[in-house]
Amino acid sequence: MAEEKNDKEITQQTGISIKFIAICLILFLATIGGSYFAIKTALAPLLPSNTVTKGETGTIGNLIDLGEFTVNVLDVSMARYLKTEIVIEVSDDKVKKEIEANLLPVLRDEVISILSSKTLADLDSRHRNELKKEIKDKLNKRLNDAVSNVYFDSFITQ
Repeated sequence: MAEEKNDKEITQQTGISIKFIAICLILFLATIGGSYFAIKTALAPLLPSNTVTKGETGTIGNLIDLGEFTVNVLDVSMARYLKTEIVIEVSDDKVKKEIEANLLPVLRDEVISILSSKTLADLDSRHRNELKKEIKDKLNKRLNDAVSNVYFDSFITQ
């Protein structure tokens, strides 16, 4: 009885019932939770997964730094250039020693030929994996499929 009297006094003073505030709070929290669940399930297929795909073992082989490349980009309207550092991964230690001893200038020349034949649109981030594949394929022709990955340490177009 005393609580009803207190509720009536609070309602009369503020004009808002405690039950009304509790219901609004519950609806608000339910809306937030429902929105979170809906966004998480709707966006999950669009986000890249961090799972290891078939063929990736998680171990990294021997890395060879091909160095920094600064090449002119094939663009008619303006003088543009690409500045990048490339590292390749080979699985065999013997191949790594051979590359570092004799083949580094030849491989750098192959990469320069590929990079300088690209337009600014070809160097866009959406085509970066295609560029890596092209470099890998070209180097593998020379190295009998010894290159397993190509990494860009930096990639700046201007």
